[in-house]
Amino acid sequence: MKSATFCLPMAAVAGIGFALLVHAPIGNAQQTQGPSEGKGSSTAALASIDLAAEFEGGLGRQLRARLVTIEPGGHTAFHSHTDRPTLEYVVQGDVVEIRNGVEIAHHQGEMVRAAHDVSHWWENRGTVPVLLLPVDVFRP
Repeated sequence: MKSATFCLPMAAVAGIGFALLVHAPIGNAQQTQGPSEGKGSSTAALASIDLAAEFEGGLGRQLRARLVTIEPGGHTAFHSHTDRPTLEYVVQGDVVEIRNGVEIAHHQGEMVRAAHDVSHWWENRGTVPVLLLPVDVFRP
């Protein structure tokens, strides 16, 4: 399989820190948990910054950017954003997020916000790979 490359406009990258998502639920799932392991998904580290020297209170935290690929029919593992806020940009494709038991459709070009009250997983029900660009603050 060929690897895909992409470029984000600098304005899009800069906007990650300020973006909020307006989304519409597409269904009510009774499920509050999801798969314990991913299937047909992979994550590549792009960059990180150790925040200890950046500001007071940054000790033990990093800011990181990754690229998540979800193949058609694939999904990520269920996970929580407790103590790990994230902004996630949908670079390519249409994807369904199962957030706190509710299905939400997201499309290319959308920014998804996940704060401390979010537990979710992602599923690709389409025919092309989904590319997500999460940027988060976390404890390594």
